[in-house]
Amino acid sequence: MLVDATDEPHVEEVMLASDVLVTDYSALMFDYANLDRPIVVHADDWGAYAASRGAYFDITAEAPGHVARSYRELAWLFASGAWRDEESARARSAFRDRFCEFDDGRAAERVVRTLMLGEEMPAPSAAVPGARSVAPAGRDALASS
Repeated sequence: MLVDATDEPHVEEVMLASDVLVTDYSALMFDYANLDRPIVVHADDWGAYAASRGAYFDITAEAPGHVARSYRELAWLFASGAWRDEESARARSAFRDRFCEFDDGRAAERVVRTLMLGEEMPAPSAAVPGARSVAPAGRDALASS
């Protein structure tokens, strides 16, 4: 079932209730990636968007899941079930490795220990058992302002 939640005032609740995120270039995908649920990027105007606004990286090349470049392709991804296949899971894992390093639930602890107690904290990937190691990258929104 598809539910249009455009007017929902609390996006966090919608994210928690959803099975998949369909997004264009919204920075919301960085937060949604922490749920480890499928993400589909609808990039039918990527060229124009990147040319007019600029971008930190090419989301169509490093997407957190499948990229649909048309409404027809978007419909096919859902009709075929490809939106939740192994390729989608691999892309999501790579995206999380790159952009979700500090989203481990221990940021406040690191701030207190470092700034208030003067302790040196290991990097998040070393501080949390099972955390992912990542390549250096920012967690900024895709488009520059």
